Amino acid sequence: MADTAELPDMEKDLDFATLAIAHRVVTREQLEEAERVINKEAESGKPRRPVEEVLLESGVLKSEQVWAVYKAKERLIRDARARGQRIGGYEIIGKLGEGGLGVVYKARQLSMGRIVALKVLHERWVTDDEFRKRFLVEARLVGRLSHPNLIQVIDVGRYKSTLYFSMEFVDGEPVDATLDREGRMDLQSTVAIAIQVASALEYLHQRRIVHRDVKPGNIMVTKGGIAKLGDFGFVKSSLESVLSTEGEVLGTPDYISPEAARGEKNLDFRSDLYSLGTTLYHMLTGNPPFGGSVSDIMDQHIKSEPRPISAVVKDLPPKMIEVVERLMKKKPSDRYQNFSELLNDLDEVRRAAKGGVVSTGMPSARLTGMVRTAANAGANDNELMRRLDSMKTWLGILGGGVVILAAALVYVLFFRQPPPV
Repeated sequence: MADTAELPDMEKDLDFATLAIAHRVVTREQLEEAERVINKEAESGKPRRPVEEVLLESGVLKSEQVWAVYKAKERLIRDARARGQRIGGYEIIGKLGEGGLGVVYKARQLSMGRIVALKVLHERWVTDDEFRKRFLVEARLVGRLSHPNLIQVIDVGRYKSTLYFSMEFVDGEPVDATLDREGRMDLQSTVAIAIQVASALEYLHQRRIVHRDVKPGNIMVTKGGIAKLGDFGFVKSSLESVLSTEGEVLGTPDYISPEAARGEKNLDFRSDLYSLGTTLYHMLTGNPPFGGSVSDIMDQHIKSEPRPISAVVKDLPPKMIEVVERLMKKKPSDRYQNFSELLNDLDEVRRAAKGGVVSTGMPSARLTGMVRTAANAGANDNELMRRLDSMKTWLGILGGGVVILAAALVYVLFFRQPPPV
């Protein structure tokens, strides 16, 4: 446990003015003016007022901004109290986020001396058998997965009454943070992320897994531009016990598929494709496709069409708009029916956005998809050679000697190049 004797000094240091400046909701000049007002009132015998009260009164700040600063202070103090706590073989550094099932902390794995993300089951679910099972299913399931565009699970454990699992710590930020800061994302960045997330979803589909919660907040992007899909809190696999019941809604309203919004039980990968489409819509336009209350949003996913992307953003290529609109079709049968076609269309947009279409000379979108995945993820040489071996099936028609030469050329021309932008 951290030394809580230091907290009073910390709370004093984290006064409203300091945090308001740090969060750029006020300028130093505005604070100095507020202090002059406070001092002048004090000279006339009036009690000193909090600086935030004066800033509110003068119209410099709105009530929601003051509330945000208060919440930031609470979070910093809470993190300071948590810092130094240990859960199993992990030392807590600070809180990263919170979801429906648990809290995610930045932590240090003491045995390895490395920084990880540690997900801990909410205390309120510890005594709930169903939620405890779901948490363990998530951890064990994801722990068996290995893909460069999925956040890797490291360890699963129990400490006293606490259940947890640790994941790789991604040095970057979630897409929703980028959207909050920039409003919308450029085409090339959006397509690069879409290709990588689609590759991860294809990997899950091959293992009969439906993610159920694809959204900007669950896509982390490293500083090197690698997208990683995480948070399997709502995952369902046909290999595991089905924990949801008919009519239960799992997912996030802004990005949920119509069939998931209706509470249908037997979802497949096309539900994730719809959520990917709504995520791309948000990335390209700066807003989710629907707004309103939770019930309104769910109803619109089922019955309504969003505002056309072309009416919001004027400079997008028709092919990109076509991809998003097809992903967001109400009927699963009207969406993409395989990942090869989706990846091929996304790659077409990516190459065109770079200023020209480059032919790979390969006979299949699936093959070019493998090239993209390895290049984007920086796969190691052993993985590359494994992929090259699989390519021989496609190239076998050319004959043994030519196969080896063609595979070598693909390796040199594609896998040894930097990841596409």
